[in-house]
Amino acid sequence: MKIKFLAGVLMLAVLSFTASGAFAQANCYEEYYEVFLERGAAPVPDGVHEAVVSIRSNSKCDCYMAKVEVKDNQIVKTLGLIQVDGKIKNLGVKLSEKYNDPVNPAKLYTEIDNGMSATFLSDDNRLINIFFIGQLNPKAKTVKIKPAPSAKSL
Repeated sequence: MKIKFLAGVLMLAVLSFTASGAFAQANCYEEYYEVFLERGAAPVPDGVHEAVVSIRSNSKCDCYMAKVEVKDNQIVKTLGLIQVDGKIKNLGVKLSEKYNDPVNPAKLYTEIDNGMSATFLSDDNRLINIFFIGQLNPKAKTVKIKPAPSAKSL
């Protein structure tokens, strides 16, 4: 069951090399990860959500908007990447064979923690994470700093 669901997650990896208009970003995974650690996130309710999918390979990292289905705070299915026109684009890719090893299979973690997925491994060793940006807590409000006093203002 979980193998089927992750096939959808990993189909997004192929798009990192084929999505039109895509461009390399500094390291969007690290940027999102830091923001989620700093601000935290609310639990992700059941339903379909827009989320950010990061796809990393060696020193390259790309992030895309996607639609992801969630049930009981677990990723059930990825519906695909969101194109500029709003349509969803799906492409198939295989999970790492490590998840199917009959002797010592790698465990699939589908739970969402602090608005983030665990890292998934594709068959070509790309690392994939999902960030539920709609659940990200707002920035902390800061105290307004008073202007410096001047002789004229006193």
